[in-house]
Amino acid sequence: MDFLQSLIYDEQVLNYSKPGSLFENLTFYDQNIHDISNFQLGIVGLDAASLNAFRNNLYMYGDHFQLPILDFGLIVDHVNLKSSIGLLANKISLIVIGGAPFDFLESTAVVCKTLDEGHINGKKKFIGYQRHLSQLNVYNQIDEYQNISLGEVRSNLKMVEPLMRTCQNLCFDISTIKQADIGIDASNIVGLTLEESSQICRYAGITPNMRVAHFPNLQPQFAFGNVTKEYASCVSTMVWYFMEGLLNLKYESPSEDDHISYVINSEYFDEPLTFLKGEKSGRWWMKYGEDSEYHPCLKEDFLQSKEGNIPDRLFKYCLS
Repeated sequence: MDFLQSLIYDEQVLNYSKPGSLFENLTFYDQNIHDISNFQLGIVGLDAASLNAFRNNLYMYGDHFQLPILDFGLIVDHVNLKSSIGLLANKISLIVIGGAPFDFLESTAVVCKTLDEGHINGKKKFIGYQRHLSQLNVYNQIDEYQNISLGEVRSNLKMVEPLMRTCQNLCFDISTIKQADIGIDASNIVGLTLEESSQICRYAGITPNMRVAHFPNLQPQFAFGNVTKEYASCVSTMVWYFMEGLLNLKYESPSEDDHISYVINSEYFDEPLTFLKGEKSGRWWMKYGEDSEYHPCLKEDFLQSKEGNIPDRLFKYCLS
């Protein structure tokens, strides 16, 4: 793969001798590695400053996972960037560090402060957006049940998990995190906490179809220009929790036999609601009627429906 370039790291900064660190089970890519699918997670950078700062933080963290991780270095061919990332992501779950945000071809969970019209075709599902920063004409068009505002994240973070299950990629703009937690973009006094951001990344890690998690570089917005302390420590923490999610990943779909099924009849609908609980992961799905498809949902949706209080966001699937 000639679009990759190994990036020399600073061993003194990395402190690779730290016992029990992620570095101890890390592999750096070279052309002699022919089957990257033997690894569970790949890390690749789009610019050297971001990648170096990130991995000099992450690789010192404790290794709770024993996941086989492959450090690819840098992608140097940005003309064919999407195809290069796609080539890697077809074989391995991928963390992409730095560079500018780009549009994926598949459905993407986008964590950012403002909405854009990418939601119209359903390929972008926005998480953590702030209504007062979004244009009214764009906000009025969104499917409120396929996008989650900052206030909704704050009131029930669990809503993110079923939405994430409909996505193949994650793009996390770290300026969505409030200034007090990240130290960038001084005007951003409202936003996600780092703890909420880490949980969102963990949900991405346990998502079976998740292929790429991209953390774009925001160097021009750094309050003090300190890529190591501001960008790298934040993103390293979130990626660590993505890895924890990956460790707990359980592949499961509604078509499998080992599910518990619950059927609820409602006065609001002609046909029953069917809820499934996965035996492996504890995830939930629901469908309306016999011929419709299952949609990801929460246990709380089942409990409310059982009491006769059908959640508003389930009506969309029942009435479509």
